[in-house]
Amino acid sequence: MKRLFTVLSVSALALIVSSAISAQSSQSDPRIGTWKLNVAKSKENARKSETRTYTPSGDSVTVHIEIANGDGSTQVYGYTGKSDGKDYPWTGTVPGGAETVSVTRAGNTFTSESKKAGKLLYTTTITFSADGKVMTLTTKGTDADGKSIDAVRVYDKQ
Repeated sequence: MKRLFTVLSVSALALIVSSAISAQSSQSDPRIGTWKLNVAKSKENARKSETRTYTPSGDSVTVHIEIANGDGSTQVYGYTGKSDGKDYPWTGTVPGGAETVSVTRAGNTFTSESKKAGKLLYTTTITFSADGKVMTLTTKGTDADGKSIDAVRVYDKQ
């Protein structure tokens, strides 16, 4: 009886540890989905509208962004990459003139660094509301021309 109890205890412990490791490695990405800019709640008035779509792509995420600017121009850009701190190329017309982006993750907070020719231009921190329905991007730094960037943009999950 003691041996059966020991085997069952070890098996249960192994199952618990295995589940915990699996949950950590497959922690869901709160960015996944489509997000629309809430202009009224954002601290930046250059954009008339913006839609961000985050899609799983194997062990990476593909980010597609469409912006309608207040002056009537549009920008479409994005990247595919992991939250591993490595540089991934931006595609399209990126605001601020960045060429690459690197992303790191700490829980449900993401920090991205956008660079040109390896030089850091601006940093964006992405946070989420407790219910996961609101995403806030806080960007600080400079663009490729040296113009200061200080923006807070709020997005609603669609």
